[in-house]
Amino acid sequence: MTDVELKQHIVRILLYYEIFDHPLTAKELFYLFPRNSLKRSSFEDALVTLSKRGTLSSSNGFYYLPHQSNELTSLRLRREKLARHRFMIARCMAHIIKRCPFVRGIFISGDLSKGVANPKSDIDYVIVTEQNRLWICRTLLTLFKKIFLLNSKKYFCLNYYIDAKTLTVDDRNYYTATEIAHLKPLYNHELFLRFMNANSWIRKYFPNYKGFALKTHEGTSRRSYLQKLLELAFRGNWVHQLDRYLMQTMQRIWKKRYPQYDDVTRERIFRCSEHESRAYVGNFSDKVLSMYQKKLNEHNLA
Repeated sequence: MTDVELKQHIVRILLYYEIFDHPLTAKELFYLFPRNSLKRSSFEDALVTLSKRGTLSSSNGFYYLPHQSNELTSLRLRREKLARHRFMIARCMAHIIKRCPFVRGIFISGDLSKGVANPKSDIDYVIVTEQNRLWICRTLLTLFKKIFLLNSKKYFCLNYYIDAKTLTVDDRNYYTATEIAHLKPLYNHELFLRFMNANSWIRKYFPNYKGFALKTHEGTSRRSYLQKLLELAFRGNWVHQLDRYLMQTMQRIWKKRYPQYDDVTRERIFRCSEHESRAYVGNFSDKVLSMYQKKLNEHNLA
């Protein structure tokens, strides 16, 4: 790999995280680097060299592009401090969520999974459910949020569900790969490892990536006795029929609520199948990828 290629790859990474005002450490840059032909020590030496040349800027152990403000590092430190508080809240919420029937795994995604938090951001969770019970589980958690949390999603944003049989995420793009790479387990560590193995395709984007290479937190794996008791109410063939009915009901609701989208776009934004539920209101992933492509074009790196 030439010095020019090395520089271009690093700039591409930093341009993506620039969208979120998120400078990166040398360790993070290495595990997000799209080539595996360098040892970490050599890579970090290259970062120092690029900083001396003015290609990169660095402060407090964080790297960012020269055209960005040097306030970014202090911003990240403030966000890390807030994230520590938010993570304690997330752990408490996980103890509630894990008691819902058919929840089998809970992972943190979004900002908090990257070790930072914005005062205006939500706490985002990925929920893994029992097979053929995803929509029952989703409905029960939605009712809990509406009734007991007054529909607030500040600390209870559950916008992605997948069942324990499927695990593989179909959307294979840079945004999704990045989100998966940063996921943190809150409940069921073993299932988290299975999820990461099922989505090993992210190594196409991050060949240096290793499980837990980026900051992580060990999550509990002990099932709740209350959950086992509640699940006794859901036995028989009628339960699977109920799950399908709830899925079809949600499909009709999304179609009525968002008529501005065609069927293909709606299915991408509001994934609705027996094994997966996703509700990315505002089409956030497409917007991020569009912004990223624009930045690459501006720097002739497309």
